[in-house]
Amino acid sequence: MNNYQNSFVSKTEIGIYSFAGGAQCLAYNLITSYMMYFYVNVFNVDLRIVSAMLMFEGIWDLFNNPIAGIIVDRTRTKYGKMLPYLRNGALPLALLTMLLFCGPFIITDASPTAPLKVLFMFLTYFLWETCYTLVDVSYWGLSAAISPSPSDRANISKNVSVAMNVFAAIPGVAVPLLLDYTSTDNSPFSTKTAFLTIGIFSAVLTGVFMIIASYIVKERVLQSEEKPSFKESFSEFFKNPLLRVLVLSNLTRFIEGIGWSVATYYYIDVLGYASLSILVAIPAAISWGFSYSFLNKLRQCLQKKQIMLLAYLSIGIVWFTVFFVGTVFYSSPFVMIPAIMAAQLFNGLMGTPASVVYNEMMAEATDYTEWKTGKRNEGLSFSMKIVTQKMSGTLSQSVSSVLLSAIGYKTNNSSVRSLQQNKVQKGIFNIFSLPIAISYLLAAVPFFFYNLDKTTHERMLTELAERREISNSQS
Repeated sequence: MNNYQNSFVSKTEIGIYSFAGGAQCLAYNLITSYMMYFYVNVFNVDLRIVSAMLMFEGIWDLFNNPIAGIIVDRTRTKYGKMLPYLRNGALPLALLTMLLFCGPFIITDASPTAPLKVLFMFLTYFLWETCYTLVDVSYWGLSAAISPSPSDRANISKNVSVAMNVFAAIPGVAVPLLLDYTSTDNSPFSTKTAFLTIGIFSAVLTGVFMIIASYIVKERVLQSEEKPSFKESFSEFFKNPLLRVLVLSNLTRFIEGIGWSVATYYYIDVLGYASLSILVAIPAAISWGFSYSFLNKLRQCLQKKQIMLLAYLSIGIVWFTVFFVGTVFYSSPFVMIPAIMAAQLFNGLMGTPASVVYNEMMAEATDYTEWKTGKRNEGLSFSMKIVTQKMSGTLSQSVSSVLLSAIGYKTNNSSVRSLQQNKVQKGIFNIFSLPIAISYLLAAVPFFFYNLDKTTHERMLTELAERREISNSQS
């Protein structure tokens, strides 16, 4: 039996690693889904300033993520190259996550352009973004170095996906309920207190699980003694056809982020209740439970490339249907809620298998680099994945805030909610639904060019296993 077919990772490691990813996803979803709303409607920062800040952070990500990836790839310690950054970065990340939501308690100036308020927002988000990147690149790079076995990686990817889906749902349930509750006259809590509470909760959870993971999880795929140069690391992205496909596909998901950034505004300002977002998510939670067994059936008849094409194309078509229904009924909860629930049902069924398979393909792309060059680049490879996801989370918020401003969205200094005109409500729906549909269809296109077939993949794994055995015997 070839070395790459063995199993190396214990259930304890898989569990801790998955919980760490889930906790981190909770914090990330909270920030990318609700930070723009927090800044504009709770901290009361001018919408245009928030847009500029998010645009700046998105541009910084284009440099920050690859640099972090190269730093990780050039690290050599007795613990590995990823684990030290998890161990040392978890606590600062937790503290910065809390600090993001402290602004309204520290700076009470009501002006939406107050210099101290703007400076606090820029500085805390920049520091959080920089720290998060280094921890995130290390965490995902570890998924390819934790084992040389594809079966191990598939098992890890599935368990991480389960944990991330569970933890990521927490902000989507807690925040809408808190927003609706704090808007009532008899609420003992303010909206700013609600955000700070869930911010502290997510920060503590992330910090604790990341630190535990850094001591329990192991890096098993040996790195070359020679460090890759900065030039080698950057050039490998252009030479690796698998990585190019994956990054280009993920890049188009930036458009989807525009829609999800406006989702809170759609449920509050058009349909009337933030908690409707919980209702529409229920079908996704149900279908998500069946999606893993569905993925096993898909694997029996389709290759990874075909699974990605099927998932993205079908989800795109479903969301286009939602958009066309909404051109007439955008403000009717009785029509739009069932339509969105149906789309979310499909998202849960097809989107989860796609995310699992995508992570497996990222590990394949890292193996491909080692196969061709003798050096691994988990840091850079996963940093390229992360930078496209961060664009979806940061730049998309900037674009969506510009679009909200362009359609005439109004805020109120004395309340987190303002009555919007009909044309603004329709514009909010369009910004919410259409980008999601377009994004999935575009994301499918690069996978037509993913050319790692089963035979080549097996040959690559066999040759890598033989090289590693020789390297281990010589060390």
